[in-house]
Amino acid sequence: MSGDTYNNYNNYFNGTQLLDPPTAAPRHVAEDQLERLQRQFARPERMNAAYDTLESEHTVFLHGAQGCGRSAAARVLLCELPSDRGAYHELNPEVPDGEGSCLSADLIGAGDRILLDLSTADVPLWQAVRRELSGFRHELLRRSAFLAVVLPHRFEDDLPSEFVRTWIGRPDTKEAFARHLRSHGIDDGLWSPLPDEARTHLATRPAMGELARLVGRIAEARAAGQPTDTFHDWLRTALASRADHSATLDALLPDLPEGRQRALLLASALLEDAPAEAVHASAALLLRRVGSADDDRPMLEHPGLTERLDPLKARLTADGRVRFERRGFAEATLRYFWANLPHLRETLREWFCATLRKTPMPAEPRARMVGRFTALCLSVGETTLVTRLIEQWTASPAPRAPEVTAAAQALRHGVLDEEHGRVFLRQMYDWSRSPVTDPLRAVLIEVCEKVLSIHRPDAALVRLHHLARRDPETRGVAALALLRFADQDARILRRLLFRLATTRNTDHHRADARLFLQLPDLPPGFLLQRSPREWVTACWDRAFLLEPAEWGPAARAWLLRADGTQDARLTDAVLRILTDASLSKYAIASRLYADARRTTSPALAARLLHAINQAQSTAFAARAHRQEVPVT
Repeated sequence: MSGDTYNNYNNYFNGTQLLDPPTAAPRHVAEDQLERLQRQFARPERMNAAYDTLESEHTVFLHGAQGCGRSAAARVLLCELPSDRGAYHELNPEVPDGEGSCLSADLIGAGDRILLDLSTADVPLWQAVRRELSGFRHELLRRSAFLAVVLPHRFEDDLPSEFVRTWIGRPDTKEAFARHLRSHGIDDGLWSPLPDEARTHLATRPAMGELARLVGRIAEARAAGQPTDTFHDWLRTALASRADHSATLDALLPDLPEGRQRALLLASALLEDAPAEAVHASAALLLRRVGSADDDRPMLEHPGLTERLDPLKARLTADGRVRFERRGFAEATLRYFWANLPHLRETLREWFCATLRKTPMPAEPRARMVGRFTALCLSVGETTLVTRLIEQWTASPAPRAPEVTAAAQALRHGVLDEEHGRVFLRQMYDWSRSPVTDPLRAVLIEVCEKVLSIHRPDAALVRLHHLARRDPETRGVAALALLRFADQDARILRRLLFRLATTRNTDHHRADARLFLQLPDLPPGFLLQRSPREWVTACWDRAFLLEPAEWGPAARAWLLRADGTQDARLTDAVLRILTDASLSKYAIASRLYADARRTTSPALAARLLHAINQAQSTAFAARAHRQEVPVT
């Protein structure tokens, strides 16, 4: 592959980069995450039995207690297979939209190691997967590939009887905790023996995912703390960030009877770690929004911000930012007001939007503010509110840059949410297949390229493909993003080629043909495999329906590639593809031959002419045979 043309992730909308680009290509980021997972992983009970099943049967269906780490176990099982068995990749199936299937057997490579994580599958997805499992596994065995399936708890008893479930236990909690700490560079000497608070928390048997998040918060506390802080200090800070502060707020609010005090509390919570000026301005916006009176004393008699923050259990840092004394108190305050004053929710939403639009602040605290408000909405299942905000911020053809950036950040939080991620994925799918504004298109492309490409690459491909089909320009931003993505991973390129060749919706044929003509160089091995060769032939067949000015340059490039290779098999494959695709199009076959005579060696032009004549003779003989009338 070219590797240079399409690897620039710095997309801009009106001069603004909406999300930070990945630190490396998505494939490399995913590989780094797998390596870290293997370092962190504590082997659960019956892990070896699960491996034996996977190795002998090529398929393992994992089930176990909630929170035992089945998804992590499935990934590690596949990675423990010899690496020469084939590429590791994850399937992210979605309910078919009328085209194709949710488990396409054509995309199984020889010896592939495949994860199918259905732990969060809903009823429609489970039913779609269940219907296709048998056929998919048949093809899997034929290609000597391996599959690890994480079963959804609610449907694990509904597994077809031909498949056998493999139960795995829960890892040792202390060992898992220690491995996570070491992976963050917190060595045993810093925490052994474990403090009482740690032993008490581990005795509650937290889910493996929650345990990983706790260690992440410990590492954050270490990075933000003082050089003299100990592991005990980091742990206390991490545990406090998830504590229930409801009782504290119940006791605090009666001491804050005035609207301006509560407005400052809410503004401090929404904008914790933002500059004091931004917090002050946001509190003033909220006061005006709810109709509360501001301090009517002369301005020089107003209490200072430090004095006003003290009753809120907040303070000003040395660099002028507002911060609560206890970690997690900001998020708890927002949840408390949202839950206890439901009649204020619309007002709080309007205030949040006004703060985003009117309050100057650096990009980092603004991003934290968007994350807090999105998390607040998702904590009570308000997914529709978040999608409405994204549409609102991107509705204008000339929107404000902070709002478009906020839309991308909110969508990023949504698709990565463990509980509600599928809702946002579906919404992205619906948007990608509908007319959208340029700002919303930019947001969708950013999230596909910089978020889904790492966490759900198949979903990113599908949505980028739909956006590229609807792109008003042949080489518009969506098409270029799709080509960049496909150029970085042979599996993604194979999947895209499959989609371009097999779509049954004729409305998309011309757009897909134009996308095909822009693809980066296909790896030589693609054209030597039966299925990809058939897909490429189908794509050329559609491309030849376009004007010659569109397909001509690509066809000449293919002829030159066939002329320049020393691999006779590749030359034959290229010529066979072009002749098969132009078989019923005499004018196109003639033009191909004329181009070959002008741009390639006489030997290649002669081989092309021979291939065209042979293909036409074979086709003529087949038609004649079908037209014969038997004599009786």
